[in-house]
Amino acid sequence: MLIDALAVSAAAGVAVAVTGPAFALAVRGRNAARRSLARSNDESRRRIAEAEGDVRRARDDLSRLAAETEHLIAARLPALQAHSRAPHVAVPGLLHRELAGTDLDRQHRAVLDAVAQGLADEGERVDEAGRAVVRGAMGRVHKMHLALQDQLRELRDDFPDADPALMGRLLRIEMYNEQLGRAAQAPGIACGSPPMMFRDQHHLVDVVVSAASRVKDFERRIDEPANHLVRRIGVAAKAVEPLRCILSELLANAVECSHGTLKVGVELHETQAGATIFVDDAGVGLNAEQLTRAEQLIGSRRPARLTDLGDPPKHGWAAVGEMVRQFGFLVTVKQGPYGGARAIVTVPMGLLVEMPADVEQSVHAPQPVRMDPSGAVHTMAHEVVAGPDPNRPQPPGAVSQLPRRRRRAARTGPAAAPAVSRGSQEARTPEVAARRWGAWQTGRNEGNAAVDRGHEDPTERT
Repeated sequence: MLIDALAVSAAAGVAVAVTGPAFALAVRGRNAARRSLARSNDESRRRIAEAEGDVRRARDDLSRLAAETEHLIAARLPALQAHSRAPHVAVPGLLHRELAGTDLDRQHRAVLDAVAQGLADEGERVDEAGRAVVRGAMGRVHKMHLALQDQLRELRDDFPDADPALMGRLLRIEMYNEQLGRAAQAPGIACGSPPMMFRDQHHLVDVVVSAASRVKDFERRIDEPANHLVRRIGVAAKAVEPLRCILSELLANAVECSHGTLKVGVELHETQAGATIFVDDAGVGLNAEQLTRAEQLIGSRRPARLTDLGDPPKHGWAAVGEMVRQFGFLVTVKQGPYGGARAIVTVPMGLLVEMPADVEQSVHAPQPVRMDPSGAVHTMAHEVVAGPDPNRPQPPGAVSQLPRRRRRAARTGPAAAPAVSRGSQEARTPEVAARRWGAWQTGRNEGNAAVDRGHEDPTERT
């Protein structure tokens, strides 16, 4: 038994000796596992926290995206639509400034650009359709104006010895018809209609007088043009009606802005660039906004849109701008010397001609004026001004020569009677009245005959 006890004790000691290192190793492994598990738990918690932060940021981004989209729909797109009608309306930017330059900002800008382009294209299409309607309607009205003009002329020619009172009423009807023609022609020209075309050139002063006759109450509201031209300056055939349209609109605007007792002044001068017409009124003038609008419509490089004409539409500046753009006139508007507005129309040298000696001015045209050294003004009613000698060198600053043109055929019809001076003290007898009326009638018939030969209806070509 002693031997057995010793064997058991030896076996137990060997087991203890064997399990001691293993136990320590097991403890170290268990501790390492615990540390690894702790690190894994920390990493998992960190990742969970990061995931929760990403979720919160995504929710914030989604809320900002929703807010920006709502801002785009509710504020930016309506403002863009209003900006297309009224350029002074500003389109707001992003609701959250920190999103500038992001994909969201670029996408919203792309949406705004696409909508703006669509609005512009649709606006051009609708505006062109509206202008086509105006051109068609005004063309028909202007055609009826020309037909009525022919009827009135035939009526006057058929009854040359009619009662003077009746002829006076007929003359007033013709004046109203001229105003009707201007009222129909100007909107059409502002919308792209071509003006009437003349086959013959006309004296510049006759064009100015003819333009004044298209304005209401021109006899008492527009002063007689001060003709400072020295040479027989005329307007090329293609520019007669455009210039008359420009001057009639400027004169009508000046009359409208002037007081009823103040007359509109008109002056004609020859310059180095061609010929210049000054139109001065003594009204209240143009404020800064009106002056800016006039300059924009006159100097525009594209046809005016119907929305640019206002409500009710005012087409005068737009018609002037269209003629300036097509024919090369120079028109400026500024504050005048009498407190009102001054319009300056420059006809370039390429649109001017030197009229032949056998083509006289109408009896309504004012005679040229000049000033002697003492300052007195004289008329040049029967003086012949010799043109510059082409073989003689011109001094510096001399006015360049105009091209000379000759008519294809000599003018037929009775010669115009000399105009009666306004300062004449001749007694008003029936014979004098008959002679004056006959001179006026002869000149008017001659001018109307020239118009009949010269103009053609633009509606006939379409």
